[in-house]
Amino acid sequence: MSTFDTTAALLKVIAGLSGLRVCPPAIAGAASWVADLDGLAIDLEPGLVEVRLVAMALPLPPLLTAAGTALRTALAGTEWADAQLRLVVAALDEVAFTGQ
Repeated sequence: MSTFDTTAALLKVIAGLSGLRVCPPAIAGAASWVADLDGLAIDLEPGLVEVRLVAMALPLPPLLTAAGTALRTALAGTEWADAQLRLVVAALDEVAFTGQ
């Protein structure tokens, strides 16, 4: 599976998770020249998969455990199947505190 296909599969998994979403970088004007900003929230390197997330619910441990399990399933059969999976909560959405 290619890097592009693996990234797309991981994005699909994240979209189905409750309480988390991807955290793409904030790049002024990027929408005009970057086709998929969400894909920039995922780094696939030899031996490491890093996913930057925004939490929209608390507590974090059960959300991250569920995300890790789901993402590991998506990585099965790829060259990153045995890579370290690093989930980085880069931001907390206000809704995590208000519950709205």
